[in-house]
Amino acid sequence: MRRRVSPPLPTVRGVGPTRVRMPGPGAPDPVLEARPGLPATAVEYVQRRFPDDAAWFREQVAAGQVLGDGGVVVTPQTPYEAGVSVWFHRPVPDEDAAPVTLDVLHEDEWILAVDKPHGLCSTPKGENVRRSVVVAARCQFGNDEISALHRLDRSTGGVLLLCKHAEDRGAFHRMFQERTVRKTYWAVAGVNGRVGEEPVRVESRIRKIQGVVQAFEEPGEVNAVTDVRRAETFTDAQGQWGLYEIAPLTGRTHQIRVHMTSLGLPLRGDKLYPAPREDFDVEDPENPLQLIARSLEFIHPRTGQPVRIDSRLTPSSHTAATSGDNVTIA
Repeated sequence: MRRRVSPPLPTVRGVGPTRVRMPGPGAPDPVLEARPGLPATAVEYVQRRFPDDAAWFREQVAAGQVLGDGGVVVTPQTPYEAGVSVWFHRPVPDEDAAPVTLDVLHEDEWILAVDKPHGLCSTPKGENVRRSVVVAARCQFGNDEISALHRLDRSTGGVLLLCKHAEDRGAFHRMFQERTVRKTYWAVAGVNGRVGEEPVRVESRIRKIQGVVQAFEEPGEVNAVTDVRRAETFTDAQGQWGLYEIAPLTGRTHQIRVHMTSLGLPLRGDKLYPAPREDFDVEDPENPLQLIARSLEFIHPRTGQPVRIDSRLTPSSHTAATSGDNVTIA
């Protein structure tokens, strides 16, 4: 089991410090591969890794705001040492973002489930730091140990499960690793003859390349399995649509969107599939992606009791309303 390392710097307004670990000689590392020879100092390595922030980082070092393992202050002379880490707080790009209040669906001593809004990242990423569920939850509940147990795409809304304490994360994370969590989604897409009221199983190999916005299917061993059925059909000014109940049995990136597109049923409001639009990375609150993580079902690792957590969200282009409690504990 990997030993948990305690950061020598505090979490500030829900945002933890950045950790940069020095790789050893011959280790696969793009920073070292880009320029032969090991850096002489820890500061030189970090500046190579974040060249756009090199001047800012020098200022942080001069101010004593960069620490090494155990809280030792890093100086310009601190030598590069394989396996050693440096810690610092990077600038927060959305520092002035409006506070986010999350809708709580379930809470107990160990976990917290919230309804993730469309357009909000699950975890801090790129320009979205404060506008992420994890940082918002840490601030809202005054708990800097909160972490996400799984992820939803930024465009997807619905049930997101969070762990409240670091020491409990392993037990709950194993549920997702071992695929003992049943996930159900709702989606709105067109109607064709390939999917009806009986579930249709889609199996394929999905690959996502870093830096490429779309995932894609390719020949090879199956790594993505999804069950899809049409629950309802409705008509509006834009035509005929289906409300689909979708159960992914695996968790590949963009799996539902890729499989629905392969069925000839790209999701309503999807800017990325079947072909990326120029504004694919811009959220449109008036026309969100019609995909909701509807429910999670699992056996609670601490209590041994079955738990079901339901989202309160409904597809904005579908008029059907949900009923009943959002949490069912048998």
